[in-house]
Amino acid sequence: MRITAADNPTFRRLLRLAESARVVRTTGRTIAEGVHLIESAMDARVGVATLVTRGAPVAAHGLLIERVQQSAAARGADPARLIELAAPLYDRIAPVEHGAGILAEIEIPGATPGVTAADAVFLDGVQDPGNVGTILRTAAAAGVGRVITGAGTAFPWSPKVMRAAMGAHFRLKIDDSAALEAVAGGFDGELIAADVDGDDLFTADWGDRPVLWLFGAEGQGLGAAALRLAHRRLRIPLAAGVESLNVGAAAAVCLFEQLRRRRARSAPTCN
Repeated sequence: MRITAADNPTFRRLLRLAESARVVRTTGRTIAEGVHLIESAMDARVGVATLVTRGAPVAAHGLLIERVQQSAAARGADPARLIELAAPLYDRIAPVEHGAGILAEIEIPGATPGVTAADAVFLDGVQDPGNVGTILRTAAAAGVGRVITGAGTAFPWSPKVMRAAMGAHFRLKIDDSAALEAVAGGFDGELIAADVDGDDLFTADWGDRPVLWLFGAEGQGLGAAALRLAHRRLRIPLAAGVESLNVGAAAAVCLFEQLRRRRARSAPTCN
C-alpha cells in the first residue's frame, strides 16, 4: 500500500502515535524506527503490526521485511501490514531526521510489576525522553534489569524514548505504573538516592545488598517523598564550580560504580 496524502486515515493514526505519548499509552502500540530496533523487538517476540518504508523499500530492507513476516507466521499471528509512505509524510513520523527509512508499529509488552530483590532503578519525574532512554540503555549495559518510572516521568514506550534507548527496552523489565511507596515497601534491599547533598559515591561503604536507585528530575532533583524513603543519599564529587551532572550522565556514573564494586567483591582473592 502506498500513501501520499496527509489526510489518509492510516497516516493520521501513525502520526498520532509518533506525536503523543498519551496515544501510545492508551493504544498499547508505539513506533520503533530503524533496523536494529525492529530486530530487537522481534528477538523479544514482540508483535509487529505495521512496517513503513520511506518510499519504495530499498534492497537492505528486504531481508528485514521477510524476517518480520516469517516471525509472524511462526507465532501464528497476522502478517505485518506493509506501507510505503511518501518521503515528506515518513519524515513527519520518524523520531529522528535522516533515519533508516524503515519503521514499525509494534505492540508494547505488558508491564512487569512486583516485589524484587535485584538491582533496579526508579525515575522520579525525569521528563526528557532522551534522558529516560539514555538511563534505560545504561541500566541494561550495567546489568540492572528493572526500571520503574514514576509520576511525571516521560512515558518509557514513547518513540523518542525508544530511539534513545536503542533496543534496551527489550532487555529490561519496565513498569510505568507503580508508586514509589509501593515499590519501596516490597523491595528487599537498600534505597539509594542520587543527591547533591549525599555522601561521596566513591568513598562511602555501600553496595553489598541489592540497590533500588532513585534518580530525580532535571533541575530540581528528587522529590521530598523519594528523599524521605531513601535509606542513603550519595553524591558524585564534581570539580569546583560545577553544580551538577545531567541525570543520564549521573545514572551512568552511579550504575557503573555499582558494577565495579560488585565485580571487585566477586573477584577471587590471592593468598
